[in-house]
Amino acid sequence: MTTFYCSTCAHAGGLKAGIDTDNVLRSPYQRGKHVKHTSTSGSSQETIRTVFDSTSTMYYAECIRAAVTHGFVEVNGQQKNILFTPSLGSALGVKLDWGVEASKPDTIVVVKTSEPTGIHAFLENSSKYSTGRCVNGCRLY
Repeated sequence: MTTFYCSTCAHAGGLKAGIDTDNVLRSPYQRGKHVKHTSTSGSSQETIRTVFDSTSTMYYAECIRAAVTHGFVEVNGQQKNILFTPSLGSALGVKLDWGVEASKPDTIVVVKTSEPTGIHAFLENSSKYSTGRCVNGCRLY
């Protein structure tokens, strides 16, 4: 079962405490995820891939930091993701379906938040979360 916490409730409940965003490209795994989500190369071989508009490592790292600071939390079992929609409807990149543009996502999703060498980001459409509510009744974004 998935549970959501708005940013304020997530901070108050300590759900964002201890997440290391200092060096989100420290491991080969993280560097690979950065390359994957900032390049369309090879995307025609994948069912779905999201690609940020910028290839900059600084931009990618800042997206992760902004999501952790301002985003809402999705908890599903032991998995804790943090999602941030900077501006509804303002695309941050593209979602590709077998290399063909399928949508223009507006939400940053940060996953593997409990793994300093695994934390990374991809994009999603905010509409996927439009009916979600914080456990305390708050809006998510």
